[in-house]
Amino acid sequence: MNSTIMKNLMIWGMSLFLLLTLAACSYSENALTQQTVEADTATKSYTTQSGEQVEIPAQPQRIIYLGSTLEDLLALKLPVVGANLVNISGSFAEGLLTGVQDVGNPGDLEKIAALQPDLILNGYTQDTERNTALSKIAPTIPFNSALPYKKRVQELGTIFGIQDEAHQWISKFDSKTKAMWDKIKLTDGETATVFLQLGKQLYVMGNRSLGVVLYQEQGFAIPPAIEENIISKNYTFNEISEELLPEYAGDHLFVLVLDNSESQAESERLQQSPMWKTLPAVKAGHIYTASADWNTDNLLALEQLLEELPQWMNR
Repeated sequence: MNSTIMKNLMIWGMSLFLLLTLAACSYSENALTQQTVEADTATKSYTTQSGEQVEIPAQPQRIIYLGSTLEDLLALKLPVVGANLVNISGSFAEGLLTGVQDVGNPGDLEKIAALQPDLILNGYTQDTERNTALSKIAPTIPFNSALPYKKRVQELGTIFGIQDEAHQWISKFDSKTKAMWDKIKLTDGETATVFLQLGKQLYVMGNRSLGVVLYQEQGFAIPPAIEENIISKNYTFNEISEELLPEYAGDHLFVLVLDNSESQAESERLQQSPMWKTLPAVKAGHIYTASADWNTDNLLALEQLLEELPQWMNR
Protein backbone atom coordinates (compact mmCIF):
# COMPACT_ATOMS: atom_id res chain seq x y z
CA MET A 1 0.00 0.00 0.00
CA ASN A 2 1.56 3.23 -1.11
CA SER A 3 1.97 6.22 1.15
CA THR A 4 -0.80 8.24 -0.52
CA ILE A 5 -3.44 5.59 0.16
CA MET A 6 -2.22 5.17 3.73
CA LYS A 7 -2.42 8.94 4.28
CA ASN A 8 -5.96 9.10 2.92
CA LEU A 9 -7.08 6.22 5.18
CA MET A 10 -5.64 7.96 8.22
CA ILE A 11 -7.41 11.22 7.35
CA TRP A 12 -10.69 9.38 6.76
CA GLY A 13 -10.35 7.53 10.08
CA MET A 14 -9.62 10.69 12.03
CA SER A 15 -12.58 12.44 10.41
CA LEU A 16 -14.90 9.56 11.30
CA PHE A 17 -13.68 9.60 14.90
CA LEU A 18 -14.25 13.34 15.13
CA LEU A 19 -17.78 13.01 13.73
CA LEU A 20 -18.64 10.22 16.16
CA THR A 21 -17.26 12.26 19.08
CA LEU A 22 -19.28 15.32 18.10
CA ALA A 23 -22.41 13.22 17.71
CA ALA A 24 -21.92 11.68 21.16
CA CYS A 25 -21.41 15.10 22.73
CA SER A 26 -24.47 16.45 20.98
CA TYR A 27 -26.55 13.49 22.19
CA SER A 28 -25.33 13.94 25.79
CA GLU A 29 -26.07 17.67 25.70
CA ASN A 30 -29.53 17.09 24.27
CA ALA A 31 -30.23 14.39 26.85
CA LEU A 32 -29.09 16.69 29.68
CA THR A 33 -31.22 19.54 28.31
CA GLN A 34 -34.23 17.23 28.06
CA GLN A 35 -33.70 16.04 31.65
CA THR A 36 -33.47 19.66 32.83
CA VAL A 37 -36.68 20.61 31.02
CA GLU A 38 -38.46 17.58 32.42
CA ALA A 39 -37.26 18.45 35.96
CA ASP A 40 -38.41 22.05 35.55
CA THR A 41 -41.86 21.07 34.28
CA ALA A 42 -42.50 18.06 36.51
CA THR A 43 -45.40 18.45 38.92
CA LYS A 44 -46.79 16.68 41.94
CA SER A 45 -50.07 16.70 43.81
CA TYR A 46 -50.24 18.49 47.16
CA THR A 47 -53.15 18.41 49.62
CA THR A 48 -53.83 21.78 51.25
CA GLN A 49 -54.94 22.21 54.88
CA SER A 50 -58.54 22.43 53.65
CA GLY A 51 -58.23 19.12 51.79
CA GLU A 52 -57.97 20.62 48.30
CA GLN A 53 -55.68 18.93 45.76
CA VAL A 54 -53.28 21.33 44.02
CA GLU A 55 -50.81 20.49 41.26
CA ILE A 56 -47.52 22.21 42.10
CA PRO A 57 -44.02 22.14 40.61
CA ALA A 58 -41.92 19.27 41.90
CA GLN A 59 -38.94 21.63 42.12
CA PRO A 60 -40.14 25.26 42.33
CA GLN A 61 -37.57 27.82 41.25
CA ARG A 62 -39.45 31.12 41.66
CA ILE A 63 -41.38 31.28 44.92
CA ILE A 64 -43.59 34.07 46.22
CA TYR A 65 -44.17 33.98 49.99
CA LEU A 66 -46.91 36.02 51.66
CA GLY A 67 -47.00 35.74 55.43
CA SER A 68 -45.13 36.32 58.67
CA THR A 69 -42.38 33.68 58.58
CA LEU A 70 -40.39 34.34 55.40
CA GLU A 71 -37.29 33.64 57.49
CA ASP A 72 -38.27 29.95 57.52
CA LEU A 73 -37.77 29.72 53.76
CA LEU A 74 -34.55 31.72 53.93
CA ALA A 75 -33.18 29.40 56.61
CA LEU A 76 -33.91 26.42 54.36
CA LYS A 77 -32.31 28.22 51.38
CA LEU A 78 -35.42 28.07 49.20
CA PRO A 79 -35.49 30.19 46.00
CA VAL A 80 -37.78 33.07 47.03
CA VAL A 81 -38.14 35.87 44.47
CA GLY A 82 -40.85 37.95 46.17
CA ALA A 83 -42.46 38.51 49.57
CA ASN A 84 -44.29 41.08 51.70
CA LEU A 85 -41.16 42.40 53.38
CA VAL A 86 -43.12 44.50 55.88
CA ASN A 87 -43.21 41.38 58.05
CA ILE A 88 -39.42 41.15 58.23
CA SER A 89 -38.41 42.32 61.70
CA GLY A 90 -35.06 42.86 63.33
CA SER A 91 -31.83 41.78 61.70
CA PHE A 92 -32.58 38.07 61.50
CA ALA A 93 -32.59 38.05 57.67
CA GLU A 94 -29.72 40.50 57.23
CA GLY A 95 -27.74 39.70 54.08
CA LEU A 96 -30.25 37.06 52.93
CA LEU A 97 -32.74 39.22 51.02
CA THR A 98 -30.69 39.79 47.86
CA GLY A 99 -32.94 39.05 44.90
CA VAL A 100 -36.14 39.07 46.97
CA GLN A 101 -38.54 41.75 45.74
CA ASP A 102 -41.08 43.45 48.00
CA VAL A 103 -44.58 42.81 46.61
CA GLY A 104 -46.39 44.88 49.25
CA ASN A 105 -48.76 43.77 51.96
CA PRO A 106 -50.73 41.55 51.71
CA GLY A 107 -49.37 41.39 48.13
CA ASP A 108 -49.94 43.41 44.97
CA LEU A 109 -51.22 41.10 42.22
CA GLU A 110 -49.48 43.00 39.42
CA LYS A 111 -46.13 42.98 41.20
CA ILE A 112 -46.51 39.28 41.93
CA ALA A 113 -47.41 38.45 38.31
CA ALA A 114 -44.44 40.48 37.02
CA LEU A 115 -42.05 38.21 38.94
CA GLN A 116 -43.36 35.16 37.03
CA PRO A 117 -43.55 32.83 40.05
CA ASP A 118 -44.02 29.11 39.63
CA LEU A 119 -45.42 28.70 43.18
CA ILE A 120 -47.11 31.01 45.68
CA LEU A 121 -47.43 30.35 49.43
CA ASN A 122 -50.19 32.49 50.90
CA GLY A 123 -50.14 32.86 54.67
CA TYR A 124 -53.42 34.76 54.64
CA THR A 125 -55.37 31.52 54.54
CA GLN A 126 -58.79 32.95 55.40
CA ASP A 127 -58.93 35.15 52.29
CA THR A 128 -60.41 32.68 49.80
CA GLU A 129 -60.98 35.33 47.13
CA ARG A 130 -57.33 36.28 47.26
CA ASN A 131 -56.29 32.63 47.01
CA THR A 132 -58.41 32.36 43.87
CA ALA A 133 -56.84 35.50 42.36
CA LEU A 134 -53.32 34.30 43.18
CA SER A 135 -53.98 30.85 41.73
CA LYS A 136 -54.60 32.49 38.33
CA ILE A 137 -50.99 33.69 38.42
CA ALA A 138 -49.35 30.46 39.64
CA PRO A 139 -50.23 27.37 41.70
CA THR A 140 -51.08 28.69 45.17
CA ILE A 141 -50.93 26.96 48.54
CA PRO A 142 -52.74 28.44 51.56
CA PHE A 143 -49.96 28.11 54.16
CA ASN A 144 -50.57 28.20 57.90
CA SER A 145 -47.66 30.24 59.26
CA ALA A 146 -49.15 29.95 62.78
CA LEU A 147 -48.18 26.30 63.03
CA PRO A 148 -45.55 25.45 65.68
CA TYR A 149 -42.11 25.82 64.17
CA LYS A 150 -41.32 22.10 63.86
CA LYS A 151 -44.59 21.46 62.04
CA ARG A 152 -43.86 24.38 59.73
CA VAL A 153 -40.43 22.95 58.90
CA GLN A 154 -41.94 19.53 58.20
CA GLU A 155 -44.67 21.06 56.03
CA LEU A 156 -42.13 23.04 54.01
CA GLY A 157 -40.15 19.83 53.60
CA THR A 158 -43.22 18.13 52.14
CA ILE A 159 -44.11 21.02 49.82
CA PHE A 160 -40.62 21.43 48.40
CA GLY A 161 -39.47 17.82 48.50
CA ILE A 162 -36.72 18.54 51.02
CA GLN A 163 -37.82 16.24 53.82
CA ASP A 164 -34.22 15.22 54.55
CA GLU A 165 -33.10 18.84 54.86
CA ALA A 166 -36.07 19.65 57.09
CA HIS A 167 -35.27 16.70 59.35
CA GLN A 168 -31.62 17.73 59.50
CA TRP A 169 -32.56 21.29 60.49
CA ILE A 170 -34.71 20.04 63.37
CA SER A 171 -32.06 17.57 64.56
CA LYS A 172 -29.31 20.19 64.41
CA PHE A 173 -31.44 22.74 66.26
CA ASP A 174 -32.34 20.22 68.98
CA SER A 175 -28.67 19.37 69.47
CA LYS A 176 -27.66 23.04 69.73
CA THR A 177 -30.52 23.72 72.15
CA LYS A 178 -29.43 20.88 74.43
CA ALA A 179 -25.85 22.17 74.38
CA MET A 180 -27.07 25.66 75.34
CA TRP A 181 -29.10 24.43 78.31
CA ASP A 182 -26.21 22.23 79.43
CA LYS A 183 -24.16 25.41 79.79
CA ILE A 184 -26.86 27.46 81.54
CA LYS A 185 -27.63 24.69 84.07
CA LEU A 186 -30.92 25.67 85.67
CA THR A 187 -32.05 24.24 88.97
CA ASP A 188 -35.12 22.00 88.99
CA GLY A 189 -38.38 23.92 89.01
CA GLU A 190 -36.90 27.32 88.12
CA THR A 191 -39.64 29.26 86.33
CA ALA A 192 -39.66 32.05 83.77
CA THR A 193 -42.20 34.48 82.33
CA VAL A 194 -42.20 36.43 79.08
CA PHE A 195 -43.86 39.86 79.22
CA LEU A 196 -44.49 41.85 76.05
CA GLN A 197 -44.95 45.63 76.19
CA LEU A 198 -46.83 47.05 73.19
CA GLY A 199 -47.65 50.67 73.84
CA LYS A 200 -49.62 50.85 77.06
CA GLN A 201 -50.72 47.22 76.79
CA LEU A 202 -48.84 44.57 78.75
CA TYR A 203 -49.11 40.95 77.66
CA VAL A 204 -47.93 37.70 79.19
CA MET A 205 -46.89 35.15 76.60
CA GLY A 206 -47.47 31.40 76.44
CA ASN A 207 -45.28 28.65 75.01
CA ARG A 208 -44.94 30.11 71.51
CA SER A 209 -42.39 32.57 70.12
CA LEU A 210 -39.66 33.03 72.75
CA GLY A 211 -41.44 30.46 74.90
CA VAL A 212 -40.75 27.59 72.50
CA VAL A 213 -37.12 27.70 73.64
CA LEU A 214 -37.57 28.86 77.25
CA TYR A 215 -40.08 26.11 78.05
CA GLN A 216 -38.26 23.19 76.49
CA GLU A 217 -37.68 20.06 78.55
CA GLN A 218 -34.26 21.20 79.76
CA GLY A 219 -35.37 24.80 80.11
CA PHE A 220 -37.52 26.72 82.55
CA ALA A 221 -40.64 25.40 84.23
CA ILE A 222 -43.92 27.12 83.34
CA PRO A 223 -45.58 29.24 86.07
CA PRO A 224 -48.94 27.68 87.04
CA ALA A 225 -50.95 30.76 86.06
CA ILE A 226 -49.52 30.66 82.52
CA GLU A 227 -50.20 26.95 82.21
CA GLU A 228 -53.76 27.29 83.48
CA ASN A 229 -54.88 30.53 81.84
CA ILE A 230 -52.97 30.50 78.55
CA ILE A 231 -51.42 27.22 77.47
CA SER A 232 -54.20 24.87 78.58
CA LYS A 233 -56.69 27.07 76.70
CA ASN A 234 -54.56 27.05 73.53
CA TYR A 235 -54.02 30.79 73.76
CA THR A 236 -50.82 32.43 72.56
CA PHE A 237 -50.94 35.28 75.10
CA ASN A 238 -53.14 37.18 77.56
CA GLU A 239 -53.33 40.90 78.23
CA ILE A 240 -52.89 41.57 81.96
CA SER A 241 -53.03 44.46 84.39
CA GLU A 242 -50.27 45.42 86.82
CA GLU A 243 -52.26 43.96 89.70
CA LEU A 244 -51.82 40.48 88.19
CA LEU A 245 -48.04 40.69 87.88
CA PRO A 246 -47.31 38.65 91.04
CA GLU A 247 -49.62 35.89 89.84
CA TYR A 248 -47.82 35.42 86.52
CA ALA A 249 -44.23 36.39 87.33
CA GLY A 250 -41.73 33.54 87.48
CA ASP A 251 -38.23 33.33 88.93
CA HIS A 252 -36.86 34.96 85.76
CA LEU A 253 -38.56 37.70 83.74
CA PHE A 254 -37.97 38.27 80.03
CA VAL A 255 -39.37 41.68 79.06
CA LEU A 256 -39.82 42.32 75.35
CA VAL A 257 -40.48 45.93 74.41
CA LEU A 258 -41.65 47.31 71.07
CA ASP A 259 -39.12 49.73 69.58
CA ASN A 260 -41.08 52.96 69.90
CA SER A 261 -41.10 55.76 72.45
CA GLU A 262 -44.52 54.97 73.94
CA SER A 263 -43.71 51.30 74.60
CA GLN A 264 -40.29 52.08 76.02
CA ALA A 265 -41.64 54.82 78.29
CA GLU A 266 -44.42 52.56 79.55
CA SER A 267 -42.00 49.70 80.22
CA GLU A 268 -39.71 52.06 82.11
CA ARG A 269 -42.65 53.33 84.18
CA LEU A 270 -43.73 49.76 84.97
CA GLN A 271 -40.24 48.74 86.06
CA GLN A 272 -40.09 51.72 88.43
CA SER A 273 -43.48 50.93 89.99
CA PRO A 274 -43.79 49.70 93.61
CA MET A 275 -45.61 46.54 92.43
CA TRP A 276 -42.78 45.58 90.09
CA LYS A 277 -40.13 46.07 92.76
CA THR A 278 -41.85 43.55 95.04
CA LEU A 279 -41.44 40.68 92.55
CA PRO A 280 -38.89 38.01 93.66
CA ALA A 281 -37.29 37.95 90.20
CA VAL A 282 -36.68 41.70 90.41
CA LYS A 283 -35.14 41.43 93.85
CA ALA A 284 -32.87 38.65 92.59
CA GLY A 285 -31.81 40.65 89.53
CA HIS A 286 -33.26 38.09 87.11
CA ILE A 287 -34.65 40.63 84.62
CA TYR A 288 -33.74 40.50 80.93
CA THR A 289 -35.03 43.23 78.61
CA ALA A 290 -34.89 42.88 74.81
CA SER A 291 -36.58 44.08 71.65
CA ALA A 292 -40.07 42.87 70.79
CA ASP A 293 -38.50 41.61 67.54
CA TRP A 294 -37.74 38.48 69.57
CA ASN A 295 -41.46 37.82 69.90
CA THR A 296 -41.23 35.32 67.04
CA ASP A 297 -40.38 31.71 66.37
CA ASN A 298 -39.17 32.07 62.79
CA LEU A 299 -36.26 29.74 62.13
CA LEU A 300 -33.58 32.40 61.72
CA ALA A 301 -34.60 34.04 65.01
CA LEU A 302 -34.56 30.70 66.81
CA GLU A 303 -31.07 29.94 65.50
CA GLN A 304 -29.80 33.31 66.71
CA LEU A 305 -31.64 33.03 70.03
CA LEU A 306 -29.41 30.13 71.05
CA GLU A 307 -26.50 32.58 70.92
CA GLU A 308 -28.35 35.51 72.49
CA LEU A 309 -30.11 33.85 75.42
CA PRO A 310 -26.96 32.92 77.41
CA GLN A 311 -25.65 36.46 76.86
CA TRP A 312 -28.87 38.01 78.22
CA MET A 313 -28.63 35.89 81.32
CA ASN A 314 -24.95 36.68 81.91
CA ARG A 315 -25.33 40.48 81.81
